[in-house]
Amino acid sequence: MKWTKIVSREYSVQYCEAALNSIGSRVSHLLNHTMNDFLILPENNNECIYFEDTEQKEFVDSLTGQFSNDSKKFKSFKEQFHRTGKAYVNFARKVQQLDIASRSNIELKQIYIDYQEKLIEYSCIGPWVGHLLAVYWTKRGNQILQNEDDKVKEALFRPSEKSTVLLMQEEAAKIQGQPEKIKQLWEKYRWLPCLDVHKVAWSLEDVMVYVKELKIRPTSEPLSFEAAAEKAKLTTEQKETFRMIKEIAYIKDARDDYRRQGIFYIQAFFAELAKRTNLSFKQVAYLTENEILEFLSGSSVNIELAKSRREHGFMMFQREGKMICIDKNIKRELEKIGFHQKEQRTEKIKGSCACKGKVRGKVVLVYTIHDILKVKKGDILVAVTTHPDYVPAMQKAAAIVTDEGGILSHAAIVARELGIPCIVGTGNATTVLDYGVEVEVDAEKGTVEII
Repeated sequence: MKWTKIVSREYSVQYCEAALNSIGSRVSHLLNHTMNDFLILPENNNECIYFEDTEQKEFVDSLTGQFSNDSKKFKSFKEQFHRTGKAYVNFARKVQQLDIASRSNIELKQIYIDYQEKLIEYSCIGPWVGHLLAVYWTKRGNQILQNEDDKVKEALFRPSEKSTVLLMQEEAAKIQGQPEKIKQLWEKYRWLPCLDVHKVAWSLEDVMVYVKELKIRPTSEPLSFEAAAEKAKLTTEQKETFRMIKEIAYIKDARDDYRRQGIFYIQAFFAELAKRTNLSFKQVAYLTENEILEFLSGSSVNIELAKSRREHGFMMFQREGKMICIDKNIKRELEKIGFHQKEQRTEKIKGSCACKGKVRGKVVLVYTIHDILKVKKGDILVAVTTHPDYVPAMQKAAAIVTDEGGILSHAAIVARELGIPCIVGTGNATTVLDYGVEVEVDAEKGTVEII
C-alpha cells in the first residue's frame, strides 16, 4: 500500500478522531463513497493525516461526481455546507449559554453525543469535501491556465468573497490607535485561533499587538474576472468552471470559520469536563470519544495516558470499523498495516509562486502556535502550512515558504494581501531547512537556496 500525506497540523485526539469519523462509516448517509484506509501519525510536534493512494483517488472522484460535476449539484453542496455549519455553531452556542457546572454527568453525556453528531456532519461537508474539491479543481484550473501569467491566474482563482482573516486585516488597518474600536474588533474576531478544543481565543492584548504591528504593503491592482477570462481566451464552459473554482476557494476559507466559532462556544463544556476528570484544559482534548463517554457513564479516566498523548504524540487509525488510538509501539503497528513513508530524495526546494519577489533572510521553522513568537522582522517563515494563528508572524516575515498548499491556500492568499514573496507546495522545505540558516527565496522561479 502507498500512502500520501494530506495535511499536518497541531491536532489533538478530539480533532483527529472527528476528522477521521467525518470521512468514514459514520457519514455514509452523507457520502456516496466513504474511506476505510486512513491514519494519523506524529511528526515534528504535529499530527499528520495520511490517505492510502488508491482509495484516495476513488474517494475524490466520488466527491467530485456527487458535489461538483454540474451547477445543480454544486448549488446543493453550498447549501448543505452553510446549513451544517450553522447547525453546528448554533448548537455549540446554546451549550455555552447553559449552566454547565450544574448539569449531571448523564446530562453532559447527551450534550457531548449531540455535539459530536453536529460536528461530524459539518466536518464531512465543510472541512473535508470543501478541502478536497479545492485541491481537485485547482489542479483542473491550472491545466487550463498552464501557459498564462500570474496575474491572470490570480484573478481567476481569487475567492469569490474575502475570508474572515482578510476582512479582519482590513478593519484592523483602519483603527490603529483607537482602543475602543480595537476592543470591538476583539469581541468580533477573538474566536479565530480556536481551531481545536485546546486552542484558546485571542486576548484583548493579543489583538492590540496584532493591530499595532499590522502592515499591509501596497500591491498592484488585480485584473477583473472578465478581463482575465478574455486574456486567457476561456470558453463559456471554462468560465463557468472558474466561477465555481472561485466559490470553492471562498468555501475553503469559510469552512474553518464555522469550525472555529463552534469550538470557541463549546470550550465551556470541555473546561467543565477538565475539572471533573482532573485534567488540564489542554489535556482533556487528548481523550477519545469513547473515553469521554465512558467517564460520563461512571468509569475512571486514565490521566497519564491523556498526558502522554499530548506530550509525545499518538497514532490513530480504523480497524474493523472501530477507531484505534495508541501512543506506544507505533512502528510495529505501521508494519502491520503496510505503511511506508515516501523518502525525500532531494535537497532541492522548489514550489509554486504564490506572490512574486526575491529576498534573503534567516529561516524560522514554525510548527506550532508557540513558534510564531520566534519570528522577527525580516525572517523567512517556513512552515508545513499556515492558518490565522500565524498572521501576526506572517506580517513580520520577509517571505513565506510552505510544504503544503497551492494558489488557494491560506499562505498564498495572505501573502498576496501583504505583498510579500511566497512559495507554497514545496513538499520538503521544513525537512531540508534548519532553523537560523540564511536562504534566498526566489518567488519568481519558485526556489529556495541556502546561501
